[in-house]
Amino acid sequence: MSSFQNLFQTSKGFWSIIGSMLLFQFCLGLYSAQKLTVTHDEYWHLPVGLLSWETGRFDYDRLNPPLIRTWSAIPLLFTSAQTGSPPHSSDPADYGDAFIRANPESFHHYYVLGRSSILFLSVISGILLAIWARELFGTSAACLAVFLWSMSPNILANAALGTQDLAITGFFLATVFCGWKFSNHLSWNWAVLTGVALGLAQLTKFTAILLIPILIIQWFLLRYKSTEIKSELSQKMILARWLTLLLLSCFVLNVGYLFQDTFQPISNYQFQSSELKTLNELPTLLQNIPLPIPRDYLMGFDLQRFIMQQTHPTYLDNQWELHGFRCYYLYALLYKLPHGVQLLLLMAIYLWYKQRNHSGRMSLRSLGMLSTPVILLILIASFSNNQLGLRYILAVFPFLFLMVAPLAEHLDFFKHKFFSYLVIVAILSLPLSLRFAPAHLAYFNELSGGPENGDLHLIDSNLDWGQDLYRLKEYLRDNQIDDLKLAYFGTIPPSALGIEYNLPLDFIPEPGRYAISASILQGRPYSIRKQDGSRHNLGADALGFFRFFEPKAQLGYSINMYELSPEDVIRWQIAVNRANRGLFP
Repeated sequence: MSSFQNLFQTSKGFWSIIGSMLLFQFCLGLYSAQKLTVTHDEYWHLPVGLLSWETGRFDYDRLNPPLIRTWSAIPLLFTSAQTGSPPHSSDPADYGDAFIRANPESFHHYYVLGRSSILFLSVISGILLAIWARELFGTSAACLAVFLWSMSPNILANAALGTQDLAITGFFLATVFCGWKFSNHLSWNWAVLTGVALGLAQLTKFTAILLIPILIIQWFLLRYKSTEIKSELSQKMILARWLTLLLLSCFVLNVGYLFQDTFQPISNYQFQSSELKTLNELPTLLQNIPLPIPRDYLMGFDLQRFIMQQTHPTYLDNQWELHGFRCYYLYALLYKLPHGVQLLLLMAIYLWYKQRNHSGRMSLRSLGMLSTPVILLILIASFSNNQLGLRYILAVFPFLFLMVAPLAEHLDFFKHKFFSYLVIVAILSLPLSLRFAPAHLAYFNELSGGPENGDLHLIDSNLDWGQDLYRLKEYLRDNQIDDLKLAYFGTIPPSALGIEYNLPLDFIPEPGRYAISASILQGRPYSIRKQDGSRHNLGADALGFFRFFEPKAQLGYSINMYELSPEDVIRWQIAVNRANRGLFP
């Protein structure tokens, strides 16, 4: 074991290893970014970011704060990319449509540039993960944490897309890291850095509001029964640092919105969500209090909360539920975490349990600090009506990796041979999960049936987010198909890629060649695109009859190809008639 640790003794050797792993992740992510079709939400994020640079406005689509959109659009400022100057619209996909019309030959290249900005954030997050794991547990632990980060198909999937999920994962990590430093050192510098990180996180995704209670819980976990003398003066100074932290985060939030429409009184708002509606019910005097928050942020937060409170069809294990499943994200982790990671997590739980009475690096305080974001994020997401994918709890991943990291420091092939070899085997299995590249988004582990059977468990952004339209185009070209009927789960019009097609009939199969997205195959109601770009509202399970037929091909795990003959349709009709007779004798 000593020779293994000696490999990382020098700073140069340590950072060479960390850099190699993150470079591998970046290159593999860039390959995926080039191969994948622009995905569902990504379709409008980049154009809206470019519009914000062009106009200085942030009200085109308030459902997400502006930081990552504008960050992704920075490379486009050095190109000839055009926004198309679309009017304001209630459908954000209209901004994507205008962007594609304005850049018909080069729009995919621009989306790849936007994706590369997210990949850069993934590398920065990996470096921060290495720094924190090294300080917490040692160099070997840091290397294991970054190895888990760089080999995770779920991290790679989101790092290669121009969305906020990878970015908020990094900012969760950065904010909690800075909060850990602040709790330990009580310095003004770390109070300032924590405030900046918290503010940037608020500018990334509304989920970041959870960081405030996480920081408070972290503080009490690390400071409870501290031996430091708590004089009246020190308590006042601590309070001053906390106040500075929160005010600075608010200041950073306002800077991100260019201080537009901030300090408006409550009476100027008409909120929709249950949480913020209570502000409209306050006495008139209190409603005149100005809020030090940008209007677009507050309206966006209110709209997001209102949408999350509405019923929404959620799919899990061949079942649909309008109010979500309380166990949805636990099953998502069960199906989409590589088995090597699951085994390492179980062994880490055992190790933390063994070390529970120790006061060293693996103290209960450290465990509480790392597990708080995991528990809080999963708990809040599990009680939401809007459960669309593992990406909603992606921010728990670096904390899970940090909890696993100490395993690398406790390998002992003499005293604990079986335990140590089991850890090594689990680690060596992790690169196997990358064999599905670039289809990391559709990754499912082996016991769940792999990505080929992923739609039996989960759909939407867990499997099918519109990423495989280029695969469909290649398949049509190679097989000389010109009479396609297509139901595509995605926002980009297939006609923008030169795909010619008609829509399949709802509820009634007929002979022909079809391409059906996995989400629609499992019954997801959706507004699908017609050839001319207009929409057709597809009802729940309108094309579910395709589950009766065997697909001829599966494209990137998210699009099924079917060739139905007249005999196939007759078989389906006979099966339906028999089923009806059985149900209604």
